Order: sequence, then C-alpha cells, then structure tokens
Amino acid sequence: MEHDRVQDGADCGPDPAFVEAEFSRLWGRLERATDELSGTVPASQLRALLIIDDSGVLPPSRLAAALGMSQSGVGRLCDRMAAAGLLRRSELAAGTRREITLAATAAGQRLAGWIRGRRRAVLARELGSMSAAGRQALARGLGELAAVRPKVSAS
Repeated sequence: MEHDRVQDGADCGPDPAFVEAEFSRLWGRLERATDELSGTVPASQLRALLIIDDSGVLPPSRLAAALGMSQSGVGRLCDRMAAAGLLRRSELAAGTRREITLAATAAGQRLAGWIRGRRRAVLARELGSMSAAGRQALARGLGELAAVRPKVSAS
C-alpha cells in the first residue's frame, strides 16, 4: 500500500496523515448529509444532542467531559437546547444531594434519529462502492481502533 509507513524495515501501518485526511474527507460528507439544518441548529447542539440521545440520561458533568467543555459552557449550551425544545433537565435525589440529569425530548430524539439516518445513508453508499473484502477489513480495523484505550501519562 503506498500510504504505509516503513521504519527500520518494519511495517508501521498506514501513515497517520493519510488516515486523518481520509477520516476528514469522510466526515465532511457526513456533515453535508445534514446541511439543511445549518443555521437552524448549531453543530455544537447537534453533537451534544447525539451524545445525550446515545446515553439516554446523563449528568451535565458527563456531557461536559464528552464535549471537552467547561461545566458553565455546557450549562449555557443546555439552556439553548432546552429553549429549542430538544432537551429536558430533571432533578433526581441521588443519596443526600440533588443531581441534575439531561435527556432528549421527543423532538430531540426524532432529530437525532433523522441525523443518524442521513449519515447512515451516506455510509451505505460509500460502503456499497467497496469490495466485500474491503468492507470486512474496514470493519475489522475499526473494531480494533475502537478497542484501543488512550494511554494516560503519569505526570
């Protein structure tokens, strides 16, 4: 494969720059699948909605961690999403303290489902253009990549 790296005679696999470029190209096509939403629902809200919908119910701290945002930033984002009818907050008594949880509203769930459907249609077209062996190799490789756990450095 022309995009593989070889170091000291050992196969190091695909060049990270090539993989990143191809992921970016594919991600661009997935984002274009929902272009008709641009201007209506900001990308940050769509990303948060998909995370919330995947989780069912989650505390704001987990959403903040998933988005790489501060608690206050997530609070403002959730305020806007709640005002748009995509999100609801609930207070639960967790032990002796109150805990706020986030969940998608029915409208939010429908929008998340629509987004996933559009993205999956794009992926189905892309996968349909690949050979069966290529699809199997991709599935195997993505499974291995998803199983990789980030290394935490001891600082």
